[in-house]
Amino acid sequence: METDSAFDARETGFAALIQELDRKSRLGESVTLGDTIDDAGARMHGAAILLMALPECIPLPIPSFGAILGVPLIAASAHLALYGERGVLPARARSITIPHRMIAVMSRYLIGPLRWVEQMSQHRLSVLARRERLIGLLCLLMSLLLLLPIPFINALPAIALVCLSWGLMQRDGLFIGVGIFVSATVVLTLFTMADLFASLLD
Repeated sequence: METDSAFDARETGFAALIQELDRKSRLGESVTLGDTIDDAGARMHGAAILLMALPECIPLPIPSFGAILGVPLIAASAHLALYGERGVLPARARSITIPHRMIAVMSRYLIGPLRWVEQMSQHRLSVLARRERLIGLLCLLMSLLLLLPIPFINALPAIALVCLSWGLMQRDGLFIGVGIFVSATVVLTLFTMADLFASLLD
């Protein structure tokens, strides 16, 4: 089936990209991670991590997509930590097919918030936006924690991933700073829970 190859998210934004994915999905087209980040026309690691983390931060009673996208999310984060944005995502990660259900959920619940965030985002605090490998390390840690069956705080690593990857894509250090803060909160919460659990066992 022929697709609209002229679409470019650099001109229309990430919210429009989600709408385009939804259009393709409704037509029965297969949507791969590689094709999507090519259409994003932005820093590919940030686009890949953002796309895979977004559904996980929606507080809805829907099955988690972590089992499907967990491994490529970890792979993209590790690749960013090792090579920065100069590296190319592994072919295996690019070939991952994005579930139609995931696209539908993002299209229904995230278009409005994404448009709002796009309006307020700008290039700033470049000292943080340039720390690609540090961002990759944080994304790798949050990706690993996202896969763990930890009650009540699973959404926090996803929110951290969204902030970090959005800041990387938009070169917006403010969002990266928020992502670092949320990541630190996640780690502190886990240590607190572990300490409380250990004290209960004594």
